[in-house]
Amino acid sequence: MKDALKIIGASTLIPCDASCGVLEEGGVAISKGQIVEVGKLADLKHHYPSASLDFYKHGLLMPALINPHIHFEFSAHRDTFVYGKGFEGWLASVMQKRESIFANAQRHIQRAIHTQLQNGVGSVGAISSYGLEREILAHSDLRVVFFDELIGSAPHALEQNFKDFQHRHTLSLQYKSPTFTPAIAIHSPYSVHKELARRVLEMADTHTPISTHFLESLAELEWLEHKQGWFGHFFQEFLGVTNPVPGFEGVEDFLNLFAKKHLLLVHALFAQPKHLEYAKTISAQTHIITCPRSNRLLSGQLLDPARVQECNLPYALATDGNSSNLDVNLLEELRHALFALPGDLERNAQDLLLGCTARASEALGLNSGCLQVGKDADLAIFSCKRAHTPLDILLKLTQAKKVRALYIQGKRVLPPAP
Repeated sequence: MKDALKIIGASTLIPCDASCGVLEEGGVAISKGQIVEVGKLADLKHHYPSASLDFYKHGLLMPALINPHIHFEFSAHRDTFVYGKGFEGWLASVMQKRESIFANAQRHIQRAIHTQLQNGVGSVGAISSYGLEREILAHSDLRVVFFDELIGSAPHALEQNFKDFQHRHTLSLQYKSPTFTPAIAIHSPYSVHKELARRVLEMADTHTPISTHFLESLAELEWLEHKQGWFGHFFQEFLGVTNPVPGFEGVEDFLNLFAKKHLLLVHALFAQPKHLEYAKTISAQTHIITCPRSNRLLSGQLLDPARVQECNLPYALATDGNSSNLDVNLLEELRHALFALPGDLERNAQDLLLGCTARASEALGLNSGCLQVGKDADLAIFSCKRAHTPLDILLKLTQAKKVRALYIQGKRVLPPAP
């Protein structure tokens, strides 16, 4: 067995565990795609004298990054939708023009996948409305949690919407593998019928990650809590609904859908402390996903880390898709978040570092995101002469243009292994 071992080492190592400590001249020993030991490089070489060694001088060894919320299907988008008129203006433009951006979708999806790998991203949470990216992702080098997304609020179309979702999800289940995990997304409180959502969620066990766009706009909160505001106009103008009413009796009624589920609340910009506390009571596996550039672009705000920290909820960092961002570059997202998010810089740096590694892994239900024994050997190496703190390391990542090397399940995918 020792002959099958290999050691990956670098001048600096950060395991991205709870302590966020930094180790000089460190490495990991890998067998059959998993980490079997983490420590000083000299000790690993002594323990496994027959193991092959990849050493990266002036390199930073860390878990491969994880982008837990990305819409690949909209990768062709550049300037079709409307920005600067709030979330409402953007959503109206999406309803009017979304079909126009699917030309040559597969080529643009491939480009977005390449961007992830170049960023040092080893895993993604892909939100899929149509299934256009399913096969491409299943055959890519990425580790993928594939969220088939449910959309449909019209009562007369419940059965057809359920059958359509069931068909898409069945196709996804056929691709299930160690690197492709089918999952479920409920689009948002304003876009799904309660009964339809319940039927779909019956297909998921407590381990299946469930994602939902949650209180991304103030209009959504007004619609759910007070049955008034812009969404009444939205349903009348775009969907032809006469006398529209919310499908849920408030925010808590929506959250009740996810009782005892593995829940990812994406955005949560306008979630009040009582909403976050309630989300914790209905599921012990509640995670917040923040997409800072998208949130700033569409709603003009950023999630305040202190709000989720006070509720003792973990948050992870994601790019969202090209339809609501300039690009899907996770390194750029980290750069923006470090300088824009309010709060203590050192605390934010550690949270952001964990938010695209260990906490993102937990949110997606993966066995990666941390350099620990028994974890999958998904590793990234960035150029870095020396770093001593999480802030040092995050600053190095924000200066990086691309990863130096990327391993997924112990196999080097960038640069391609000979």
